[in-house]
Amino acid sequence: MNIIHFIEKLPILELELIEHVALPYMVILYLIDVYCTVRMARSFNEPIWPCFIPFYNWKVVFKHCWNLKAFYEHLVIELLGLAIPFICKEVLEHETLEFILSIIDIIVACFGLKHGIEIGIFTMKSYGLDVKKNFIFIFLFDIVLIKAVHRKYLGNMSHEHHGA
Repeated sequence: MNIIHFIEKLPILELELIEHVALPYMVILYLIDVYCTVRMARSFNEPIWPCFIPFYNWKVVFKHCWNLKAFYEHLVIELLGLAIPFICKEVLEHETLEFILSIIDIIVACFGLKHGIEIGIFTMKSYGLDVKKNFIFIFLFDIVLIKAVHRKYLGNMSHEHHGA
């Protein structure tokens, strides 16, 4: 989960700026994701069609840098992050339930951020990038992907090879 996704979940930040840049930002991220995951898929001799499906395109990265179980966990976190706000805005009309779902949404965003940091670390290690030197880029995971595709893959460095 990108840092912007996490910031959007914070109820104290009602930034109009986020509303105006969200769509162009998401399109740019999508294009970066596609570019990087296609390059990775080719280097792993994986099919490239999944690289064009939002969220699912990360399967290549997770499969080779962490594990598939983590990919499906992250996919569920991302889908919950999309579904909960939609339910709050479009379906519910009860303030208490909206409040409870908002709290759950923030918790899901925190788990997503944690998960995103972990896959960023494992991706950096898998491509020989110095995690301490590049840690700030983990919050913009697409920069990690860009840095990774220009380096040689060293193998899964997550020490969690099960499910991969």
